[in-house]
Amino acid sequence: MHNILITQKIFIDKHNQINWSLEDNWFKFFSQKKVNLIPINSNINNKKKLLAFKPKGLILSGGNDLYNIVKLKENLIRDNHEKEILKLTIKNKIPILAVCRGFQFVAKFFKCKIFKTANHVRSTHTLKINNKVFGSKVKILKVNSYHNYAVSQLPEHFNLIARCSDNSIEIAKSNKYNILNFMFHPERRNISQKEINKIVFSHFKIR
Repeated sequence: MHNILITQKIFIDKHNQINWSLEDNWFKFFSQKKVNLIPINSNINNKKKLLAFKPKGLILSGGNDLYNIVKLKENLIRDNHEKEILKLTIKNKIPILAVCRGFQFVAKFFKCKIFKTANHVRSTHTLKINNKVFGSKVKILKVNSYHNYAVSQLPEHFNLIARCSDNSIEIAKSNKYNILNFMFHPERRNISQKEINKIVFSHFKIR
């Protein structure tokens, strides 16, 4: 059984209580493999406990916005939380998958620009894959889209794998830090789902 850490969306209820939630599709996505998803919240403060799971990887999931874009308390809490878990996993050379907001967060962490985009909510995009970088036989991916903000540039140590037609970056990877970034959601339905599954499992070295 492989353990994979995954971050969660935060919302504050009518009683001003902080709640953490994770889309059930993530559990369905990994149900075909022997994977134990471990949702993390404020237990990031106990770093030794997280490392004791010997995680096979970390997923920075979607949901919420970055605090510098939408200044809500829950966004600030999540930004601070994910900054610590990202530093922890990079330091311990744990593979990372950053999805949608997760990709935006990684870009911001490395001081790259995020911009407002259009026609990326509840739509489908066809992506041409840069095989020279990716080392994959896949040439085209048809993916979902659910974001209002996108990444326009990458740090030097990131490789561009695919752009959308509006020039926003959809897939990128840092071999230096072993971070795979998707602007789409692999856990939700995609036309190219089988190919996407293989890419994710390969990244985490899960057979």
